[in-house]
Amino acid sequence: WFTSMKGNYVEIEILGLYWHFVDLVWVFIFAFFYLW
Repeated sequence: WFTSMKGNYVEIEILGLYWHFVDLVWVFIFAFFYLW
């Protein structure tokens, strides 16, 4: 997928931001249940 990286660079960046957001959400959920 390196050949089509120029065209899909924006999609990859958005997908990366989405996964970072999901990771943060899961961290807060696990911390909440752990402190509960």
